[in-house]
Amino acid sequence: MNNIHPTAVIDPSAKIDPSTTVGPYTIIGPDVTIGKNNKIGPFCVIENTTMGDNNELIASSFIGVKPQDLSYKDEPTRVTMGNGNQIRECVTIHRSTDVNSPTSIGNNCLLMANSHIAHDCHLGSNIIIANSTGIAGHVTIEDRVVISGMVGVHQFARIGTMAMVSGGTMAPQDIPPYCIAQGERARLVGLNIVGMRRNGLSRESMLEIRRAFKFLFRSGKMLAEACAELEAAKPCAEVQHMIDFCKNSSRGITAAKLSMRDHDD
Repeated sequence: MNNIHPTAVIDPSAKIDPSTTVGPYTIIGPDVTIGKNNKIGPFCVIENTTMGDNNELIASSFIGVKPQDLSYKDEPTRVTMGNGNQIRECVTIHRSTDVNSPTSIGNNCLLMANSHIAHDCHLGSNIIIANSTGIAGHVTIEDRVVISGMVGVHQFARIGTMAMVSGGTMAPQDIPPYCIAQGERARLVGLNIVGMRRNGLSRESMLEIRRAFKFLFRSGKMLAEACAELEAAKPCAEVQHMIDFCKNSSRGITAAKLSMRDHDD
């Protein structure tokens, strides 16, 4: 294959579409399938991975390597990646510990330099994760989330759609959809108004989300009680998603900061 640099080491069992380019000194191991028009830069390592089309790995990325989990016993687990993702230099994405549930990355995500996606994580699409952020094992991140640099997300936590996490935040609990979380220990400080606008939410939906946010997190009611009252009012789909997210939390929902305002800029 003319698109593979002569110094690259490719396992004979790997399936690589001829349109994909592979840079110098990259190692592609067994149990790898790579689709069309991918650009794989130098010094990458790819194992136990199924990759779609039009992804770009800049350099020194490690995709599908064994998880950092002492219970892992070399089972044939894997990573699945969709299309159009940008994987910057020195990103690590570890394969799962569960044979039946691969670590998964959706489409059109940007993972910036030195970010880490641990075993058994599930990332949706159109996610941005900035430099040197660590996502621990079994974390779920829904679509269109933005996570700034130097963030740490605790294992088994969830981050809801269109949420934003500010730089340097430690996130030990679930962060609901559409919210902004920040602080040494994450607190909800408002709504991701800019993100919702950019993603085309209607003014009516945004107003309803704003009212729901205040009722859920600032009314003084128990969260389960507030969810039940909101659900009884037959809310819009976005608010119903907030309710379902809160009801299905196993780690608990990140608390709101006592004094805050919605973030409009």
